[in-house]
Amino acid sequence: MESLLGQFYNRIKGSQEDIASESLTYILRKSIRVRQTINQIININTGLSFSDLSYTTQKVGDKLERPDISGIDENGREALIIEAKFWASLTSNQPNEYLNRFIDNAVLIFLVPTLRVRSIYEEVLIRVNENHADIETDTENRKIRINSDNIHILIKSWNEILNAIKSELLKENNQNLISDIDQIIGFCDTIDKNSFQPIIDIDLSPSIPKKINSYYDIVDKVVDEIKIRSEKVSTKGLIKTPQRYGYRRYFRFGNFGVGLGLKMDLWAVYADTPFWMSVKIISENSWIITDKFKRKCEKLALQQNLKLIERNDELSFSLKPKLNETEDRVIDDLANQVELICNKIAE
Repeated sequence: MESLLGQFYNRIKGSQEDIASESLTYILRKSIRVRQTINQIININTGLSFSDLSYTTQKVGDKLERPDISGIDENGREALIIEAKFWASLTSNQPNEYLNRFIDNAVLIFLVPTLRVRSIYEEVLIRVNENHADIETDTENRKIRINSDNIHILIKSWNEILNAIKSELLKENNQNLISDIDQIIGFCDTIDKNSFQPIIDIDLSPSIPKKINSYYDIVDKVVDEIKIRSEKVSTKGLIKTPQRYGYRRYFRFGNFGVGLGLKMDLWAVYADTPFWMSVKIISENSWIITDKFKRKCEKLALQQNLKLIERNDELSFSLKPKLNETEDRVIDDLANQVELICNKIAE
């Protein structure tokens, strides 16, 4: 849907998430029917029933975490947090510091572009698993439940939530708020579908190309490290390959052909990492994928909680680099991940 706000989204200075969340909070405050719609969505997905929550924005916590929208019940308890996301990565506080704000019987909702629902769900699940052992997951509906405290995490698209709100506003013929929600829908649709992200000051920082260049170096150094570790590895006859969406190093690992590199296209859509590893079977002079090999890779991805993407006749595993570590530790860990995948498939 087109809207005036959507037409000028790339001229608006400041955080696009803040604009969307402040606009949504405005509508929540104006309409009890909209608040009831959110409560109904929560009830359907979690079984929890909330009173008429009051909504506030940017409520800073003890660890300086700052959720976009907080829903407060009649006892002053924070029962709901809504975090607005477009294309920014999760911060270090998300979701665990947000979950620590809850006592029990609470809900954390991530509102994200349709294309990011799956990748955000998987990243959130990994982080929740680090702090909680007693969880239930519903991958089909992108839901996580922490059983001990009955705390729920929902990953929802902007499109799903905003259109549910609009449907209810149409029923009561609230023309003013219908116009307002159409503005937000148009704004979010434009950001969701537009491949060009507006350039902001931080995008021009020299630290960004320095980091990207260091990622190229890391790929080369990981390949060098793997060659040192194993006689199974050979790069003979295989060249470094710059590509439109990144850079690739090819090598043989036993009976497998491996491509390790930066995949900006996969990074943008499927997982928050630039490092990806593709793998095929070496058959005579060709690198191929058989149905049996594909099933084995899928089983490994499931067992090891790895991200596997099939695209352009390739099976690619995402590799998560260690954060806040020195270069040698990052390289060592990425090499471990490559070896693990190859050795597990070879078993």
